[in-house]
Amino acid sequence: MKHLEFKRKYAKLLLEGKKRITIRSRTNLREGDEVYIHCGGRIIGKAKIVSVIRKRISELTEEEAKLDGFESLDELLKELEKLGYGNEVYVVHFELVPIDSVNPHNMYYGNSELTEIAKKGLNYLDLEDREREILKTFLRYGSIRRTAAKL
Repeated sequence: MKHLEFKRKYAKLLLEGKKRITIRSRTNLREGDEVYIHCGGRIIGKAKIVSVIRKRISELTEEEAKLDGFESLDELLKELEKLGYGNEVYVVHFELVPIDSVNPHNMYYGNSELTEIAKKGLNYLDLEDREREILKTFLRYGSIRRTAAKL
């Protein structure tokens, strides 16, 4: 299943149904897709993608700004500028069904430790050299952040 990620600050708006669209610079989502909604590192719901519309930033409306959880179109435009969005965006409309908050790691891997998963990946998967380097670096440092910093 695909994933749609949000900053932690949007959790309340999402769960209250006040944020029902998201504006993205790019997306692989399509109408009818079902996705997990991530917020602040946790899965807080599942959603069905109602529509994905490509449009120019200048075509965005006050109503879309409000559906995206902003007070005004001006506030939304300032946020998009701060994020460095270009002239065209995708307006993704979704219907969220909240679930009890889930740690994605537990959802996919249960009680398995990341180091065990990395070791199994090295031993059993047909990986490219770069993928092997990433897993070996992770096993050396034991931290995704430190691995990212080293690579």
